[in-house]
Amino acid sequence: MPSENLKTALLPHDIIEGDVQANLAAVAKRLENLDSDVDLVVLPEMFNSGFTADPAVLARTAETNTGTTITTVQEWASKFGMHIWGGFTAVDNGRYYNRGFMVSPDGQRVFYDKRHLFRYGGESELFTRGDSLSPIISIKTWNVKMSICYDLRFPAWNRAFNNNYDILVVPANWAHARFFAWKHLLIARAIENQAYVLGCNREGHDLYGEYNRGDSQIFNNWGDDVADRRDDGTVYSTLIAETFNRDRKRFEPWRDADDFEINL
Repeated sequence: MPSENLKTALLPHDIIEGDVQANLAAVAKRLENLDSDVDLVVLPEMFNSGFTADPAVLARTAETNTGTTITTVQEWASKFGMHIWGGFTAVDNGRYYNRGFMVSPDGQRVFYDKRHLFRYGGESELFTRGDSLSPIISIKTWNVKMSICYDLRFPAWNRAFNNNYDILVVPANWAHARFFAWKHLLIARAIENQAYVLGCNREGHDLYGEYNRGDSQIFNNWGDDVADRRDDGTVYSTLIAETFNRDRKRFEPWRDADDFEINL
């Protein structure tokens, strides 16, 4: 069980498709202005390049786990003393992945490849889907797991078996036209898993639609909106350990959940 509070911040931003340096610069500026006591920062899906199924853009922007993007994120995490999670466009052994990263101030780097590729947007034609569940990382005694955008639609993939995670982080490029689904799927995952859910969406627009400021969301284990929204678009929330533990102890639906296995 978590034993101390955790301050989180979502950093949605207007991603410029294919311009890695401009996107890194935009996030770096935002980090400089964050509250100094933030423990966990969440960036959008493919924050370095934008969500794209354009082969030319992929060839130009995809990086390895030791490329410019992850090296820069590691520098940020160390400089600001914050865990930084998000997604980037990755290449590995000649294959493209929609890859999530979990970078800690002490130098730990953990990755998760998106399992459910968005065929409606052509993602499944160019990317290789992930073959494992997200690792669960401990941050200040909170167990934290990741799903990426379309993964959110699949409840079995996000099941907290025996309360094995406390926070679900969801980097996304989820168009505002489908905001109703985005918001209510985040709430559903929070309620059914009795977990905080942090959904960091992008801003601006791309070929797939518009992304509004305010679409990034934070819900507690009851599905309540606990977001503190600032004028620059940053979304904060302090997760309260005492309240969270009390609620989970008082109501324990996980004890009645069905057992199942996911075939990878």
